[in-house]
Amino acid sequence: MYSSLLMILGALVVGYMIPVKHPSALLAIRRLSSWMLYLILFLMGYGLAFIDNLSQNIIQLFSQSAVLVSLLLTFNLSALYFVGRYLAMPAAEPIHKKSNNKLAMFKEPALLIALLIIGLVSGLAYQQQLPAQSVLAEYALILLIFCIGIELRSAGISVRQMLLNRRGLIIAVVMVLSSLPAGAITAYLFDLPLNLGLAMSSGFGWYSLSGALLSKAATPLIGSTAFFADLSRELIILLLIPVLMQRSPAATIGYAGATAMDFSLPMLQRAGGNQLVPVAIASGFILSLLCPVMILLLVNFV
Repeated sequence: MYSSLLMILGALVVGYMIPVKHPSALLAIRRLSSWMLYLILFLMGYGLAFIDNLSQNIIQLFSQSAVLVSLLLTFNLSALYFVGRYLAMPAAEPIHKKSNNKLAMFKEPALLIALLIIGLVSGLAYQQQLPAQSVLAEYALILLIFCIGIELRSAGISVRQMLLNRRGLIIAVVMVLSSLPAGAITAYLFDLPLNLGLAMSSGFGWYSLSGALLSKAATPLIGSTAFFADLSRELIILLLIPVLMQRSPAATIGYAGATAMDFSLPMLQRAGGNQLVPVAIASGFILSLLCPVMILLLVNFV
């Protein structure tokens, strides 16, 4: 258990230490990262097929996800809105640009859900565990984490720079502190170990990583719950940004979670202006670093 933890955290650190600047190399790394994610999600779905009382557990999966999403939405936005009143955030100044095709934004989440379902259907049809399935999933996860480390480094922003952005740091800390009670309540309501509930709430919207980590460190059911909960955050923020930004930039940036530095950043910029971009990148970057560390530590040490 602890050796796997060290291998995964080590892969993140080693990846972060490797500077890659050539565009073609970065593109290859992103493609490799995507393929590893696709493989992990397929294996996650395949593993779901072998859970006892599958139909009952599938209902529990979606129930847990719905409760966790609702609690995170309530706790995160309430805490971020309150703290945002005292952060002296720059006023949102929308940048008017031609809107991207919003349907295209849902293409990737739809593909990931489809892969999970394909894996589940394949497992139900084949009715046998795949040879070396757990080993394959572990190595795919380690390679994914390694690629993520390189991609974080390629953003050209040091941890020191992020920690010096006071507003971004405060927003990230508030996000963490307001997420943990949601996980604890979910664990209590569904009679889960407290550490798993806390771990499920520590994905901060990074569904591609949280689901994979928890499927490997816990069970496919727990991993799938985290996947759907964090995927829902990304879909919800698409709807909230235009409405919430004028009311509370801090709540908008914070609820975007780890995606504030990549997926959500263009939308945050259009809705709030360039002056909010450094805060969003800092918050998203810190949460991206904390996500794998917190999940693994909670699963293994709490």
